[in-house]
Amino acid sequence: MPKKNTTVFVDDEEQIKTFVQSRSSTMYNYVQNSKSRFTLWYKNLTHSDLTNRGKRNGGAQGLEKNYLYYLSVEEMKKIQEQSPNKPFESAKQSNIGMPLQFYSDLGIPRLERRKGSQKTQHHHIKLNESVDVLLVNDTLQYFTQEYTGKVLEKLGKYSSVFCSKNDVEINKSEAFTSIQLSEAIHGIGIEKDEEFHKLRLSMFLNDTIIFLIEHKEGRKKLFIMLEKNPRFFTLAGVTDTAWEKYLNTQRLQEKARITGNTPLESSEDEKSRKLQRAWKEKLANEMMTYSTEEGKVSCPFTGICADFKSFSMLFVASHIKRHVDCVNDKESFDVNNGLLLSANADALFDKYMISVNEEKKLIFSFLLEPDYKLRNMLLLNQPIFDMILNDERMKYLEVHRKIFLEKEEERRKLYSA
Repeated sequence: MPKKNTTVFVDDEEQIKTFVQSRSSTMYNYVQNSKSRFTLWYKNLTHSDLTNRGKRNGGAQGLEKNYLYYLSVEEMKKIQEQSPNKPFESAKQSNIGMPLQFYSDLGIPRLERRKGSQKTQHHHIKLNESVDVLLVNDTLQYFTQEYTGKVLEKLGKYSSVFCSKNDVEINKSEAFTSIQLSEAIHGIGIEKDEEFHKLRLSMFLNDTIIFLIEHKEGRKKLFIMLEKNPRFFTLAGVTDTAWEKYLNTQRLQEKARITGNTPLESSEDEKSRKLQRAWKEKLANEMMTYSTEEGKVSCPFTGICADFKSFSMLFVASHIKRHVDCVNDKESFDVNNGLLLSANADALFDKYMISVNEEKKLIFSFLLEPDYKLRNMLLLNQPIFDMILNDERMKYLEVHRKIFLEKEEERRKLYSA
């Protein structure tokens, strides 16, 4: 059965600008100042996209071979035990797979598998013969073997293969770095693409790769941006600088709109919707790191699981500490101040009818606690998926729990009156 396409295509000018702005200020400025047409492709890296060195290559190899996963071996075993019929993959493909339409958009042929037995490698096509291939430098900050080593060490999977100091050579005098990139039978990137391959040794499962194509007379340009999964920042203990810069830009733009006679209500609503959508996608990408199925997310309270691309409407990006109580957008849209919940769970969590205690267990309002049947229908009679509850989230949940207890006192007084 062929795998579902996990790649997203965007050709709307404003959507592209919004998307790029939250990832790269230099790329955003380039797009803003260009008169060219752009198309954008992006995907969360799957098991098959990872370099062979970073994953197990067959069922005979153990989970410890899955180096480029944001999970420890113990976490992988626990997740697999919870889903025995859906084990982690062991595909051998090691190129970044892209759909046929991507190659058409780029204007290069798509290689096809030759018939018959194969004694030699399939033919490779250098993209540089048709397009200029450029890395966007300000998206590469954390795609180094130093940071990869920190993450692997934190997960107990340290390997010297990924932790040498042989990083990609960035053109520091420019915003972009020109590289060689090839197409293979299974997708983009081969080991002979030396600089790109160095980056691939730091590309983990569910990191995001973004291809932005500039359509212009003569040669097209293919810009490559990389984005770390939110789980990386928790493990590495560093700041998502691109996201913080984006939040700051939105705040400055909001000030400009206010002084420019734009009605506050409409501009604030627009800003909130834009940030909420981007934040929800971050929460979804984080949840994908805990799934054995590509593109699947689940609610940590109810266990409801679905493909996010197809059924994102089933899930809500739920604030733990309320937006109105946060000191700034950085706190409000901190990934650790959010949970991706099913709609019913979000409604109860938002109204402080449920919360999470210090032992990472759900606690219920006295109104809901005795109604086992209702809790069962709401899928709340099961353990929380507590891997998502890192130390930073637990600090926010402490605030939520305090308000929950205050609300409980108010509800008890109301119902005893």
